[in-house]
Amino acid sequence: MLNKAAVAALTTALFSRAYAIDAEIKVDLQTRYQSVDGFGCSQAFQRAEDIFGKYGLSPKNQSYVLDLMYSEERGAGFTILRNGIGSSNSSISNFMNSIEPFSPGSPTSKPNYTWDHYNSGQFPLSQQARARGLPYIYADAWSAPGYMKTNQDENWGGFLCGIEDETCPSGDWRQAYANYLVQYIKFYAESGVPVTHLGFLNEPQEVVSYASMGSNGTQAAEFVKILGQTLEREGIDIELTCCDGVGWSEQEAMIPGLQVVGSDGKSAEDYLSVVTGHGYSSAPTFPLSTKRRTWLTEWTDLSGAFTPYTFFADGGAGEGMTWANNIQTAFVNANVSAFIYWIGAENSTTNSGMINLINDEVIPSKRFWSMASFSKFVRPHAQRVKATSSDASVTVSAFENTNGVVAIQVINNGTSATSLTIDLGQTHKKVKTVVPWVTSNDYDLEELTKIDVKQNSFVTSVPARSLTSFVTECD
Repeated sequence: MLNKAAVAALTTALFSRAYAIDAEIKVDLQTRYQSVDGFGCSQAFQRAEDIFGKYGLSPKNQSYVLDLMYSEERGAGFTILRNGIGSSNSSISNFMNSIEPFSPGSPTSKPNYTWDHYNSGQFPLSQQARARGLPYIYADAWSAPGYMKTNQDENWGGFLCGIEDETCPSGDWRQAYANYLVQYIKFYAESGVPVTHLGFLNEPQEVVSYASMGSNGTQAAEFVKILGQTLEREGIDIELTCCDGVGWSEQEAMIPGLQVVGSDGKSAEDYLSVVTGHGYSSAPTFPLSTKRRTWLTEWTDLSGAFTPYTFFADGGAGEGMTWANNIQTAFVNANVSAFIYWIGAENSTTNSGMINLINDEVIPSKRFWSMASFSKFVRPHAQRVKATSSDASVTVSAFENTNGVVAIQVINNGTSATSLTIDLGQTHKKVKTVVPWVTSNDYDLEELTKIDVKQNSFVTSVPARSLTSFVTECD
């Protein structure tokens, strides 16, 4: 972080001298769009254990990385943790343990559930995250246990036995799988950590060597109804999600199946609260055709070596500015209510995590600081509001929080500093000052000197190749 003298010098360089105005940004708080649930990550496949010292991270740095991710005051203030509902009967490699590791014999036999209060490290992580203010835990299954599937394997795709067009000698496991998921929710609740969102699929278009299960939209709809009705009978109040398609377009292709109205007068969509998709094979650049909220629930750079210090070099897939643009586009163009990166923190040589834990060192990447520039200031139940820029190289998003604080994210994709007039329009509370927070190749979400606001507008400048969050302070 910068010292006071450096902050003062940067502030003087960027904000204190007179500028010929290059562009104008207008914020319209009267034109409102989707509500926000938040931002987050996953620590599935035993990545939670990395945080708790699996590779030598000290207790001091364990607390530090937990604060970085989940504390609003001391870090990014992530609000969503995506946990994996395990389907393995062992914990070798990076497998996630199942609560029913072995078949009870048949779909109607009494299940043999087990609960270790650990859940591949995810349960203690959930406790620590909630202690730092995390409101939402999204439990998502990559696969049903292998004995419930057509291929008798948690890996390599396969389908849930009994779902449309898929039969098994062992019988119909649809209701048993629904019961299994409900029991997982009960174990967490009984242990004092309520799960708020539940999913049962992950990238059903993919056949891969790790936990995976296939489904089309019609098959997913069939199981959504079974699971939704089971939750209703159990009196469990939880937000049901579907279907974590491998890409945004692939998820869009599943939606018609979810919207078919059955003989009971209801569609699967009626049971859902959130429609979920990933960004790998197609990015979230358009709104999904659903009446439900939408979440981007997984995306990362799977190819690059770990590059922690690059906000912009050449527009690479792991750069901080690339992810700043990904996040902004997802909210502005696709109307998502949440953005969840793949892994938050891990011991790795790749860009799959936002924070690297090497031996006893915590290394946040520019991707992390880009996410934090949104998550720290855009809190749950905020609403996106209209914001426009007169310069195509300067993009903008804006959100009003429930306390009246407005957070404006300005990305300067250009090669030189740009001077701006930012007009806040008609605000719900009188704004006295705004605080700029800058992220670039040189700065990691650095707080600069406040800017006075006069007649609901102010003049400022943003550095080349940067993300700046302007956060209002009200009377």
